[in-house]
Amino acid sequence: MANDPAIAEPPPSRAQRAWTGVLRHAGAGLLVLAVGLAILAWSTWQLRCESFGCTFVGVVWVALAAPWAAVLLLGVALAALQRRRGLGTRSSTWALGLLLALGAGHLLYWLQR
Repeated sequence: MANDPAIAEPPPSRAQRAWTGVLRHAGAGLLVLAVGLAILAWSTWQLRCESFGCTFVGVVWVALAAPWAAVLLLGVALAALQRRRGLGTRSSTWALGLLLALGAGHLLYWLQR
């Protein structure tokens, strides 16, 4: 009964195979985005206050928070889709860890100042 062709699943379509391929490699793209945000974070960390005060640094950090939140939401959604399909999530997990560390580090630094 287990090999009954009436119960067998149809083979995946070309679109399903393509979507699985995208999901399989999207974690690496997410990791690249997270590293890019880390580089931007490092460059904003190096900014010093000018004669007009630290307003500019605060504006840059707020402007950096928007793409950080967008990439974090994208990463959570991507990791959920990968888990649902049974794909590996190692690079997605690394990217989410890096994003959370960046957010926590900036928040702690901001709260201390």
